[in-house]
Amino acid sequence: MKIINSKKLIVIKVGSSLTTLSSGLPNFKFIKSISEQIFKLYKKGFHIVLVSSGAIAQGMKIWNLSSKPKSVDFLQALSASGQIGLINNYQKEFKRFDLIAAQVLLSHSDFGVKSRSQNAKNSISNLIKLGAIPIINENDSISTEEILNGDNDRLSGRVGTLLSSKKLFILTDQNGLYDKNPDQHKDAVLINKININKFDFKSISFGDSGILGRGGMITKMKAARDYLNKNNEVWILNGNEEGIIDEAIKRKSVGTRIYLA
Repeated sequence: MKIINSKKLIVIKVGSSLTTLSSGLPNFKFIKSISEQIFKLYKKGFHIVLVSSGAIAQGMKIWNLSSKPKSVDFLQALSASGQIGLINNYQKEFKRFDLIAAQVLLSHSDFGVKSRSQNAKNSISNLIKLGAIPIINENDSISTEEILNGDNDRLSGRVGTLLSSKKLFILTDQNGLYDKNPDQHKDAVLINKININKFDFKSISFGDSGILGRGGMITKMKAARDYLNKNNEVWILNGNEEGIIDEAIKRKSVGTRIYLA
């Protein structure tokens, strides 16, 4: 089994806007791209944990729904239906590189109980040691807490903290965090660096999460705030850009880098 080097352990979070097309169909182009990036990082000695949204969106397509239901019961059913397809899509692409996808479902409450969080840490760590790529999603199908209050942005931060990862990459369909909503303001300016201690949450127009998501930029910043210490960093990156994670690792000026100082 592999020995985990915490300095090489990274958490990557991808949202529904990337894994799912506006039509509701799986975004195979993105899933292929992120799988290739993960393989290249794996070959460089990185340990990768992927936190992926998209199960409910996949479920919506299965049942031919054009809008997301508000009923928690229906959302749970959609998640249960869609999770299988989501993981299978990753597994199919990973097989091209002889990688193994391993599904892990977590709820936010898992982190509040020491024994459960330790079990989760051990399970994910053992998967990494075996050479698998853990793919984590919220346990929507049985937990109303996740449906009503959860989001995978903050879950990714909690996973990063649990595993003592040094880098958290949050991939979205935007280039990073802007001073105002770029979909509504042509003069919006991308913010390249943010010291979370000096960041005014009230100063930014975050926008919403869109039809398929539950988070939006505000949850990404909250995830960063919860995760950050002086020894790690967060990047908000455009997941549609080829090789974007490697560029961030090489400290190129991409996306928004968030740190604590």
